[in-house]
Amino acid sequence: MNLTDFQKILLWGLGILFILILWITFPLIFKEWVFTLLVKPPFTPEAFASLGPIGDIFGGLTALFTSVTLIIVMYSAYLQRQANKHAREAMAEQVRQAEKATIQQLSLAKSTHEAQLKETMYSNFLNTYNSLMNYKLAKYNTIQLFVKGRIWHAEEIFKEIGLTFYAEKQIFELRLTRAQIGNLYNQTLIDIAGSDKGLEELNSYFLIYQSIYDLINDAEITEKEKAFFRKATSNSMSKHEQLTLLWAATNLLDWYELVKNTGIFNQFYNDYMMPFIVSFFEKSCFSHPDILRNWDRFSK
Repeated sequence: MNLTDFQKILLWGLGILFILILWITFPLIFKEWVFTLLVKPPFTPEAFASLGPIGDIFGGLTALFTSVTLIIVMYSAYLQRQANKHAREAMAEQVRQAEKATIQQLSLAKSTHEAQLKETMYSNFLNTYNSLMNYKLAKYNTIQLFVKGRIWHAEEIFKEIGLTFYAEKQIFELRLTRAQIGNLYNQTLIDIAGSDKGLEELNSYFLIYQSIYDLINDAEITEKEKAFFRKATSNSMSKHEQLTLLWAATNLLDWYELVKNTGIFNQFYNDYMMPFIVSFFEKSCFSHPDILRNWDRFSK
């Protein structure tokens, strides 16, 4: 049976009132009990003397109640100690959970910060890469020559150099040294542009590739991403531009160091070129699949 709040208060009030009445009337009840049941008239000294053991009994009861009270106090202290222990354990668990949550939050904050930092660094790299590629394009468009009554633009110049390179069979038959190949390259530039001007702007143009590949190699990106940007850079070149750089890099040390470990040459392949390629260059300069596949066959 469920009691209402009012009924509970009423029962507690009646219980307290009953205990209070009992406590107030206890002396009268005790007196009536003693003089009615234990001591009867006439009230002689012997009769009152017989009440002594009763007093002793109440003294023993007092000791008993005191002991019980002490036991209750000790048990209450034990319960309090257990409660404190549980409270400490609960608090310790809360602290552990809080520490765990804090560590997780710190870990999440760290990973978030690292992701943001990585994203920022990648964004900076991409902006710099695009700027260099745009600068390369602008530089490419400035390469011009006035030849035979008209202006030759960059691709026409590179095509003329590349076709001349192709036609020099003595290069691919390995009948020339590095220095001789370099002299032939310089003479070709003079023949195209004239001895008084030359094509010195090609040197500054190819230097841009050095900056681009240095940027890619130093960037904190994955190797897969670096391979992608190297390939993108190679794909931005024409076949004749790559042939011009290949010819120049045969003798010029700066250009040779530029093309190493880049895979920059990916626009051409012929079997008759392979002996020259494996004799004067490293495999890391190429990414054309046919050159890589046939490298060991021609390098023996």
